[in-house]
Order: sequence, then structure tokens, then C-alpha cells
Amino acid sequence: MLMLRLGYPEEAARLLGITDVLAGMPAFPRDVRPEHALARVTVSLQLHPRPALVVTQALRAVADPRLSVLTRLTLAGFAMPLEASREAGSGDLYETVRLAEQALTRLIDVDPEHRWVERRVLRSLADAAVLRGEPEAASAYLDRAAMGTVSMRPHGGLQELARDEEVLALLASQGRACRSKGDAEGAVDATSRMPAIAPYDAHTWAAHGYELLAAGRLEESLHTYEEMLPLGGHPVAAAAFHLGWIHERRGDRRRAEDAYAYSHSIDPTVPAVKERLSSFR
Repeated sequence: MLMLRLGYPEEAARLLGITDVLAGMPAFPRDVRPEHALARVTVSLQLHPRPALVVTQALRAVADPRLSVLTRLTLAGFAMPLEASREAGSGDLYETVRLAEQALTRLIDVDPEHRWVERRVLRSLADAAVLRGEPEAASAYLDRAAMGTVSMRPHGGLQELARDEEVLALLASQGRACRSKGDAEGAVDATSRMPAIAPYDAHTWAAHGYELLAAGRLEESLHTYEEMLPLGGHPVAAAAFHLGWIHERRGDRRRAEDAYAYSHSIDPTVPAVKERLSSFR
């Protein structure tokens, strides 16, 4: 995973023993650990010319009785939102949802300590439901996940960080679910807590800024995206683009052009930024 983050997917594949990328994701051995299975899927997605095939293979692995329940749920949680965004009516997706719900019950029966996996899969089921156009089902999944998150009693710094990560993921999913129901203010409310939990994480500000923008609250969205700029990193490019869009809507063309130019200087590959910049020349 480190090699993948550094931009060396071929080296990541070599470390994992993936020798033939074009053949698709290699079959999982019976004793594969959940994190190893997830790494294989992630790397294969980066390298395979048909990523949708890798997602399909991961979904079908959820039905493989040779794999542990924990591994199957880990794969389901990762692959379901990807498949839902690609093809909402996929038979593989609906079958995986059914299998994931069954496996959740088995997982808790086998080992109550793995409740965190239950919450992660419930969030993935909710995201998949949103993408399938089933907001009520998404809300039901998120309510179950929220009950588990609220009951967490962390001991020590690492457990508190893990709890915060879960809360952030839950709030982001709640925001998407509210938006899918047309509840823009509910989405704003859900994401408003995120920056306070992780003030130095640009993604928390971005999630809240997007929901403010979707709700038409331009001034508040403007201030939220401005908070992202000192944080640095690649997310600043998207923040600057949104700032340019807001300034343009407010009639401030000079600031809009400056923001678009700043976004382009960070990430010159985005067509939408180039298009907006060209409109000023």
C-alpha cells in the first residue's frame, strides 16, 4: 500500500505476487488475510485495463466459502460502492448485498470483537443504496452503523483516532444519504461536525464545503474552502476551483481567475479548470 501511495503500482503488484496484470485479479488463497485481499484488489484496480472486471471479481469472491467471513466482508465493503456507481442494476451487486447482510450476522456470532467490520460494511451498504436510488434503505443502514459507533468506548490515543475515523466516515455517508433524499440542510448539518473532529484534514472541510455549495449557501461555502488553502496538498486544487466558481457567481472575475489559476498550478490535468481559465482570455 505504501508503494501504491507513492505512485509505484507495478512495484506494489510485485510485492503482492501479482505477476500477470492482464489476467485480472489472482484467485485468493484460502488463508488470505483481509488486509492482504484488500491490497490485491486495490492494486489490481490501478493496473488492470478493465477495472470493472476487478470489481466484479471482488464481488464474486464474497460468495467464496473458502474465505473467512472477515475477508469476505472486507471485500464486500470495498467493492459494493464501486459497483453501485458503475452499474446500479448489476445482479452481482444485489447478490453481494444479500451475502453481506447474511455474513454480518455470522461475523458477530463468530467474534463480537469485529464489530468495526460490521460498521464499515453497513456504511458501504448505505453508500451503495444511495447510488441505487434507495435513500430510505441507506438511512436504515446508517442508523444501525450509528448505534454501533455511539457505543464505542475507546481507551488510549490509537483507539480514539480509530473512533474519530469511524465518526467521520459515518457523517460523510449521512451527508450523501441526506442529499440523495433532497434534504440539503440535513446534509449540511451532518457534515458540519467533521472539521471540528479533524481540523487539519482537508477532506473534512471539502465534504462540508460541497454540501454547503449544494444547499446554495455560497458565502459559508466560500469560507469553508478558504480554510482548506493553508492545509496544502492535492485537495487544495479542488478547493481553489470551487473558490473560483463561487467568486464567478458573485461577479468577482479577478478573484475567480486567480483561484482558477492557483488550482491549475497545483493540478494542471483537470479539463474543467482549463475551460474556466480560457474563458477569461
